[in-house]
Amino acid sequence: MEQQPARSEYKKVWSALSTTHDQAKLHVIGVTDEDALRTTGEETVRFLQESVGIRKDDVVLEIGCGIGRVGKVVAPLCRKWIGCDVASNMLSLAAERLRDSPNVELTEISGYDLRGVPDASVDVVYSTVVFMHLEPWDRYNYILEGFRVLRPDGRIYVDNINLCSDGGWNVFETHRAFAPANRPAHMTQNSTPQEIETYLIRAGFKDVQIRTDDDWIRASGVKPELPDK
Repeated sequence: MEQQPARSEYKKVWSALSTTHDQAKLHVIGVTDEDALRTTGEETVRFLQESVGIRKDDVVLEIGCGIGRVGKVVAPLCRKWIGCDVASNMLSLAAERLRDSPNVELTEISGYDLRGVPDASVDVVYSTVVFMHLEPWDRYNYILEGFRVLRPDGRIYVDNINLCSDGGWNVFETHRAFAPANRPAHMTQNSTPQEIETYLIRAGFKDVQIRTDDDWIRASGVKPELPDK
């Protein structure tokens, strides 16, 4: 039997999970129904508007855009939407989904950084339903990269399931039951609010806000006019 890729081999993992449209949708959000995809995309945009805001003149970049579930809702609200993903299959499906949006740019990334995106070139960076699939070091790497590509006063939003909530703990216990050899490479790994807050502060963001209304951590921050000394 072929050995499955390691969790950190993101390109191999997510290319294998997105060979068909339905398979990609299922692994992105757990459903294949288009109405449900649209509803969850709109819900995410509501959280974005409440935290970082999407303005008509913004250049907005999504880390881990998948099939363009959220991008389809965000793109009409901004000047330019850049969707970054590790899997070329995902980007092909996103291109199909967003074919009527003229302000969309799709970029394949390594899985560890935003190489190729210029410094201080975007206004908003966000990543949703992605950190759960990353190693902690790579979560932080993407926050550092977000800081790099944001203009001064640029905003960042990231989220993950909250280990400290009852629902988050249930997810943890469910996955703990898997035998180590049977744990899928894309298995959800939760965060704590302190983890995400620490990453944002250590990366240099100010005005860091952590929202834990439900079973999710929703975090945002602002890049200072000048980096803190």
